[in-house]
Amino acid sequence: MDPNAFNAALNAPAGSTEQIQILSELRTVLEQQQSTIPIFLTTLAPRILAQSGESLIKQWMMDLLLFGLSQSSLVVENRAQIASSTLDAQVSLLGEQATVYVKGAIHCLAASYPLLFRALCTNRSARQQWDTLLAAKSRVLAFVDDASLPLGIRQSAIKFMQRAILVQTRGVNDPRLQNKADPNLSMCPSDHPFISLSALDNEGQELLKKAVTILYMSSNMDILSALVNTLAALFKMRPTLANVIIQAVSTWNPQIAMGGQSPMSVRSVEKSIKILLHHIYKSPQGAPYARQIADAIQAQTARMEAAAQEARRKRALEAEANEAAKRTKLEPPPVATPPSAPTPVEPPTSTFANFDFSTLPLPLVVDILIANLTVLSDERLANAITARRAFLSQSTIPMAPVTPTIQPDVPPLVAPTPQLPVSASQLESQTQAQAPPEPEPPVKEEPLDPLKMDIDDDDLEYEPDKLNVAAQAQVEAEQAEQDQVAPLDLAAFSLPTPKDLSDTTRSGLVKSSVSRIWDAGEEVLGREVRAGGGDTAVGLPPEEMWMLLVVRMISRGAGAGRVKDEGDDRSLVHNLAFREDGMRQMLLDYVLADFSGRMKLAIVWMNEEWYNDRIQAKQDPSREPQYDIWLGRLATFLKVRMEPKDKTFARFLMELPLVSSHVLSLCRELAETPQQMGIGFAALREFIQLRPPVRPEATRILLDLTAHPEKVTRNAAINTVRRWVPETEPMNTEITVFAKKLLKQLQEGQRPFEENEFPRYLPPKLELPARKAEVIQHVELMFALSVRVPAFLDEIFAAYVHMESTVQEAMQDLLAPLVRSLGPTNTKLLSLIKTFEPGAESLILRIIKILTENGRPNANLVALVKELIAERDLDARFLMPIIGEMDKPDIVKNLPRIVSMLNGKPEPKALVKSAFQAIVAAPPESFTKGSSNQPRMKQSEQLTPVDLMVLLHEDKEIGIKPAMEAISICFQIVDVFRSDVLAAVMQQLLDLATLPTLFLRTVIQAVTTYKNLVGFVSTTLLSRLITKKVWTNPPLWEGFIRCAKVIAPASFGALLQLPREQLKELISKQPALKEDLREYVVRRAGPKARLLEVFSDQPDQPPSAAPPDSAPPAIQE
Repeated sequence: MDPNAFNAALNAPAGSTEQIQILSELRTVLEQQQSTIPIFLTTLAPRILAQSGESLIKQWMMDLLLFGLSQSSLVVENRAQIASSTLDAQVSLLGEQATVYVKGAIHCLAASYPLLFRALCTNRSARQQWDTLLAAKSRVLAFVDDASLPLGIRQSAIKFMQRAILVQTRGVNDPRLQNKADPNLSMCPSDHPFISLSALDNEGQELLKKAVTILYMSSNMDILSALVNTLAALFKMRPTLANVIIQAVSTWNPQIAMGGQSPMSVRSVEKSIKILLHHIYKSPQGAPYARQIADAIQAQTARMEAAAQEARRKRALEAEANEAAKRTKLEPPPVATPPSAPTPVEPPTSTFANFDFSTLPLPLVVDILIANLTVLSDERLANAITARRAFLSQSTIPMAPVTPTIQPDVPPLVAPTPQLPVSASQLESQTQAQAPPEPEPPVKEEPLDPLKMDIDDDDLEYEPDKLNVAAQAQVEAEQAEQDQVAPLDLAAFSLPTPKDLSDTTRSGLVKSSVSRIWDAGEEVLGREVRAGGGDTAVGLPPEEMWMLLVVRMISRGAGAGRVKDEGDDRSLVHNLAFREDGMRQMLLDYVLADFSGRMKLAIVWMNEEWYNDRIQAKQDPSREPQYDIWLGRLATFLKVRMEPKDKTFARFLMELPLVSSHVLSLCRELAETPQQMGIGFAALREFIQLRPPVRPEATRILLDLTAHPEKVTRNAAINTVRRWVPETEPMNTEITVFAKKLLKQLQEGQRPFEENEFPRYLPPKLELPARKAEVIQHVELMFALSVRVPAFLDEIFAAYVHMESTVQEAMQDLLAPLVRSLGPTNTKLLSLIKTFEPGAESLILRIIKILTENGRPNANLVALVKELIAERDLDARFLMPIIGEMDKPDIVKNLPRIVSMLNGKPEPKALVKSAFQAIVAAPPESFTKGSSNQPRMKQSEQLTPVDLMVLLHEDKEIGIKPAMEAISICFQIVDVFRSDVLAAVMQQLLDLATLPTLFLRTVIQAVTTYKNLVGFVSTTLLSRLITKKVWTNPPLWEGFIRCAKVIAPASFGALLQLPREQLKELISKQPALKEDLREYVVRRAGPKARLLEVFSDQPDQPPSAAPPDSAPPAIQE
């Protein structure tokens, strides 16, 4: 949209043609780009509508505001935003002097009230806006009873009252069945801070009572008609009010409500009520009241017939009285007149001679004509027609020597030229003065408008006896001259050429005719053929033939079958086509106004246009086909207006004689639109199933959508095509081939699609490293089909080994939903795991993990994995998912394989830790510290922490570095490897004949982690190591020295048990212990000389002696 367009309209002269043109074009653009309407209105509408006075732009903005508030294609939230931002401007319009602004404001408020109520139910802070809305509502509702206001304002207020009743009554209580597009009291929480549900409910009931009161008390035809028209929506949308509405409408009586009003007014209201009753009777909501409605319709029909008969009786009496009075006044005085020259009698002047009948509405004129014709007997009507034809023949055919004999009882074979119609009384006077002695001067007859002619009821009263006598006298006079006149050759007679009407007149007449036809057929539109004739009837049933009449008038109108000659006027041909397009546009607008109710008319129209194109193409091959043009326009407009769950569009497309590429493209667009995808997929599905000629193209569109980048669209397409696999052909074959090609597209060096069949939504080339979003476009269809046909898993496994590594990684993640849906008991999946090809190890490992991630693994799967590991020497990662289900011997057997995975990286470390947690049982609280005599666990149970730690110290099979890393992992599992457990581990390792290399490393790590183990290590463990001559094993001796330093000075007592040479070696390797250890020896009781020599720098210096009976000093921490 051009942002300067509105500025140009503002700068144009007010009310000028230029301004009108700019605003019209801007409105068209906004309707086509409806996403810009909310921004446009919220920004400009408050300022424009707040301007004082009248202006074209102000009225244009008000109309656009009403369009934006009521357009269902806009999101409800956007419409609520429009209503909220323009509420003050709408209220200000109520104070305008011009009726058009007040009516527009009421219409806007009627659309805003439900939207704002729905928004304010969740917004608890907009109290001021709610107060403004309530004040506006009270002001509008007061207009209903104000008789001084213009009728249009009161009718608009009645429409607002209907909206208020809908909002202020409760809808369906079940939240699953509630319609979000129907705001009502059920949507509002009971604890809302400023919306009082009880007050609104009471007001809604009062408004309903008020509507019923107006129905019974008001005598204004227009007010009653407007009120009756609002009751249909209340009945349909509020089932709880149905009984009240049925009771009110069925018991309405014009003698009470409209006493003293004209019969025409009564009949108008009666028709409105009758239409309402028929509408309710045919609706699903009216089924429970069918008997009551049928009785009401029958009673109303009898009442209307009685009123019509009474009206005809009164008119007949009045006509007779008026005729008698006219005859008395027009009777000539008794004067002697020569018999050969009778004086012509002037036709009597009608009472309504000066009345302008063109001011009467056309339906009323038709009703008057029909009512007058019904009071005539067939005999009198036939005699009048015969006499009139005889008169017209005498007055229009030139006098010849002999006139043909015309029998009074037989009409002429050729219709005479139409002349000015006359009344029955005038006809009688004219027939009495037929043969004047002298010719009268010719009177030029002017063409008259039939609507301006005198059609008083008195004119239809005539006396057939007198007319017959007059006609017989004329025939006898002409018979005498018959021999002198040559017989009239009726075969040579032709009607005069009718006058050519202007384009405006012609267009108006056609539109008027078409409007009357479909107004009359509106009541029967959509009626089903009665039982017994629906299955065998060919074409349209009788009650729907009016549709065919309207459509053929438009599609085969003037110029439709005319072949253009070389000499034809191009402008004339253009004008004919222009007029036909105007008629078609009128029909298009009529169908779009209520497509669901007029779908049958649209189907008839499209079939006629298609058939007419075929006929015209034979005569004029250059003629542009109209079927594609108008089907495209109809489909385009429907796309904008369709509701998300509308099923009529798909049914309409199924009835089309020819489905063009434009329609299929439209279905594609609908399928890509989240709000309307259900309609698009339903149409494509029906095309594929029921329309073989368009099946290939529709199937191609649907298959392309299975690779759509949007997940919602892609899943909807996959669910649509999956129903045809594997039973339905030929769709099954096409879908299967397409899915295999998609999968093959991921393989390196493969290009399965031809250039002209490459899927619309796939990238031309898969970029590496592959993105998961692109990979899933290729594989999700095959995954979905594999659920229904597990044999397709072979295709997935076979293709996997030929994919690039990043594609394989994406496949592993995307495969999870499919594997979960198949489950660990699927025989096909287990068979593929057992027989997978080399190169698919990562895929198999991922599948095993998925199958074991929730709950215990299946026994068959555990056995299968064990068999694979044994046969193929697989990586230890295959053990991780099932290790918790393995028995103790298997765990011990495979523990080195598990620990050998460790390489210092976080991922293997996490796997091994999870494996340890799965195979080790947490020790009981009463675990005996330091005991090596614990009862052994059964082989079928889990390993104890002590068993695992002891096994990890067997570094020959595991390796030093992996074992060190594994032991560190155990220390991280603090809830299992507690201090008492570690004490038992150290005790059990100490009891071994050969101490493990990592033993003292574990001891150091234990005393570092748990300080309470220092006493056990210093008093028991180090002493036993000295007894085992730990210095004979260099790695262990090095660990002993480090452990002594870590727990010093607690280790000093055990160190003094070392032989002299080993003690010297320890001090030399750990000089930091020398002074503390010397001090410990000095303060220690007992002989010290030998020990002090170890710390002496001069070995010959005698050591100081201590008293033999002195007590050892306390150990200093």
